[in-house]
Amino acid sequence: MSGRRYVDGPAVRHLFGWLVAVVAVLGLSGAAWAVPEVRSVLRDSFTERQQSYIEVYFAKDPWYDGDELVVPLELVEHGESGGRHPVQALAEDTAGKRLAARTVTVTTKPGAQISVDIRLRAKGGRSNVDLVEVTLPGHPQRLRMHLR
Repeated sequence: MSGRRYVDGPAVRHLFGWLVAVVAVLGLSGAAWAVPEVRSVLRDSFTERQQSYIEVYFAKDPWYDGDELVVPLELVEHGESGGRHPVQALAEDTAGKRLAARTVTVTTKPGAQISVDIRLRAKGGRSNVDLVEVTLPGHPQRLRMHLR
């Protein structure tokens, strides 16, 4: 007779328990992957995805055209969509008092450089303007330049 033993009992139950646990984890993982929000979070944790943003900078120093302060800007959208975005420029005096403000809407395309000049007519004339500030409402970008 052969000395072969067949294992029943605890070893088979232990193996069966592990198999059930693995199938349960795979099933839950598949169910979670089917939910778009979960899939997006998992992709963000495993892959590097570039966030969309708008690059904004002064094309050159602001200058005066008569009584109007011209604020030349360049915008580049880094992302997938493009669209219409408000750009706000304001002028302040040395005490921080707002002398002029204007918001224009700029249409961007992904990767395209867009030029825009925002014209401001300051209260009290051009000699009072000390600071120009440019913002993109709803975005963290902010440019500031002292003119003196």
